[in-house]
Amino acid sequence: MRRAKRLSIIFFILGFCSCLFLIGTVRFLKDLSWTGFISKCNEAVVFYPVGHCPDCKKISKRYWKIGPLNDANPVHLECAQRMGIIPFQTNAELESNIDSYVFRGKLKKLEDTDTYKLKKLTHSYPYLVPQAVNLLNEIGQRFEKKLAELDIPPRYMMISSVLRTNESQYGLGQRNSNATTISAHMFGTTFDISYKEFLPLHGVQAREGYCRHDMLRHPLAEVLTEMSEEGRCKVVIEKKQACFHVTVAK
Repeated sequence: MRRAKRLSIIFFILGFCSCLFLIGTVRFLKDLSWTGFISKCNEAVVFYPVGHCPDCKKISKRYWKIGPLNDANPVHLECAQRMGIIPFQTNAELESNIDSYVFRGKLKKLEDTDTYKLKKLTHSYPYLVPQAVNLLNEIGQRFEKKLAELDIPPRYMMISSVLRTNESQYGLGQRNSNATTISAHMFGTTFDISYKEFLPLHGVQAREGYCRHDMLRHPLAEVLTEMSEEGRCKVVIEKKQACFHVTVAK
């Protein structure tokens, strides 16, 4: 009899706790704002043959104020040496010290955001000084705003290179003639943004022969021109790597 009474009390408590949990879950989901999430991610997977993309046609009809974007390597290096870290000599040195640099606020780890994604990094690591992270985030916000002005859905910018060590820079130099012996990438102040790849929010890239929205390089270049004129960054177009090479300046 006592055992049955104890079981009844246990079942009552479990049932009561389950009800509280369900009520809390329902209230949380009710209060959660899904509007922005749905509007940003609920994009149909539609591909257009090259030359028939309506978004690219909108971009081609507008005049974009784009500067030369040709800051030379010494200009980038001056900013990098002034604002960045002392370069790591080897990959092993970076890997053994990176947690300490992040903890002390010298570097921040880059993560995918609402405006950009990291490509597969083969010769660099996803870390930048805090000022460079802030710069990249603002570039993404301004870029998305320009697309919204034309009623074009957001697209992710693709980040192709970030922090390098002396070792990874040397290895890259064996493959890439654009890679100098000393690069601003080694100071954690510099990142590369592809101007040929912009990923739709649905995450599926168009196959060859279909539009990959490379016309988006024009609004992005206008953003970089504006921020360069504001003294925020130095920029050079690297044609062989099809990217904007950007260094934080202040």
